[in-house]
Amino acid sequence: MDIVAGDRLALLPTSYDNMASDDVFVTSYDIETGHTELNRELDFYHWGHHESKKEFYNGADMRGEVLLLTRNIVIAGEDIESWGG
Repeated sequence: MDIVAGDRLALLPTSYDNMASDDVFVTSYDIETGHTELNRELDFYHWGHHESKKEFYNGADMRGEVLLLTRNIVIAGEDIESWGG
């Protein structure tokens, strides 16, 4: 991932409380381990797993969403079989 110190992240709710989101800044990020340090403690608990566990939950993929708010990202693909990309 291309996260760097100073990036602003939003951690979206992973509960029934639609207001349980956090807005934080990255103070350090280790590209090898994915360990991320933030500028403050989170206000809410955010659950999830680093890989899909859908085989245990009837196909439901249970991971929290993290948004990068600091800058735009570009997702570039290849137009294979006219599906776009």
